[in-house]
Amino acid sequence: MNFSENEPLSDLERTKLKSRIIRSAKLLRKNAKRQRRATLLYGAAASIALLFAVFTVFDKSSEQSLQDYIDENKSIVDFGSSSQVIVVLGEREKIQLNEKNNTLRYSSTGKDLHVGTGEKYRQTIEDEKKPVFNTILVPFGKRTDVTLSDGTKIWINSGSRLIYPAFFRDKEREVFLEGEAIFEVAHNPSKPFRVISTNQEINVLGTVFNVSTYPDDEMASTVLKSGSVLVTYDHDDEKSFKMAPGTMAGYNTKTKEIEMHDVNIDEYFGWREGFLNLKNRDLEYITTKLSRYYGVEIFIKENHLKTETFSGKLDLKENLGQVIQTIGEASNFFAEYQTDKIILASTKLNLKDTVPMK
Repeated sequence: MNFSENEPLSDLERTKLKSRIIRSAKLLRKNAKRQRRATLLYGAAASIALLFAVFTVFDKSSEQSLQDYIDENKSIVDFGSSSQVIVVLGEREKIQLNEKNNTLRYSSTGKDLHVGTGEKYRQTIEDEKKPVFNTILVPFGKRTDVTLSDGTKIWINSGSRLIYPAFFRDKEREVFLEGEAIFEVAHNPSKPFRVISTNQEINVLGTVFNVSTYPDDEMASTVLKSGSVLVTYDHDDEKSFKMAPGTMAGYNTKTKEIEMHDVNIDEYFGWREGFLNLKNRDLEYITTKLSRYYGVEIFIKENHLKTETFSGKLDLKENLGQVIQTIGEASNFFAEYQTDKIILASTKLNLKDTVPMK
């Protein structure tokens, strides 16, 4: 096994290396009982030299990985305390974006972050061989888009977080997503792009696809618009397969079952342009989408209402009350608008306000 000074060891290489050390140590102890003192001293000196070289390699490969960063920085993922999009830079500097300046673009070096129409922030990247991770936190009711240092563009939906290196230094481009996002990956065959989430990994060279992996959803899904991706679930190669454009791959995080079928692409990409395209979708599915998009809780009082279906195109640029009214015209329910939530019921309650929200 050969080790490069500039490249960290993979998990597989570390495991193999540790096994070699253990085997060597056992062999030395066994031979020590049968060899002369000079041989023993020589073996001990060789062992020290070997261990010194090994620890030197481990020291060079101990740089923080993306997964290490995620595990060690769980405290910065609470975006519920802010009503605006937040960007956390490598120095833990937090940038809060306003409504009109929520488009982000990195320079090719990753050092400069351009926000909106003119603001610019600089972060320190002293050694391009060591990763500097950034995080975008998008609360419910908000959205943003970012162009990474490699040219990949990502549209991030509400209630999501994205963790990524400011500059891709390795042979792979790797990001972590919780929530939903659309990826338009810059083509680079020498640096495959990988999207990691809790239950799935998506490997791609250059393509456009949607990933939805909210923690409170049973189903994690990937919808491919163009190109080709390799999806793997639960780090299991037996649950790994390639997708074709126009299809959705879904993974039930509770039953561990996988499904794949053709879908209407517009239904999964429309929110980027401010539309929700629906075909025979039940009311529970629709209200979950609307709650996240507008940042308002919506409750359905009766179970039979949850299964009522709706087809059509909703204009998300309208206020939530108007959108609910549009759905209500095709369904049989009443809406009660409270301060912090909306209740849908099949019968009229003692409602103070049954007109659309403004």
